[in-house]
Amino acid sequence: KAIAVAQKASEEDQAGKYEDAIVSYQHAVKYFLHILKEPQGKDGNQRIRDRCKEYLDRVDEIQYYLDNKKVIY
Repeated sequence: KAIAVAQKASEEDQAGKYEDAIVSYQHAVKYFLHILKEPQGKDGNQRIRDRCKEYLDRVDEIQYYLDNKKVIY
């Protein structure tokens, strides 16, 4: 389920549906963190953590873009 939600987030991101992408990225991270509760092996756990960091970094980038896009000069 985590992978499916992450793919959906990526598709929304590419389609310019940024608000939806943020929500989906956050849900994907939530699912991946739930997976970390079960042993995945050291490498598996690190890959999941790295992927979560990528998603959260992208959420920050999108949010920054949206916040600055709404500023009227």
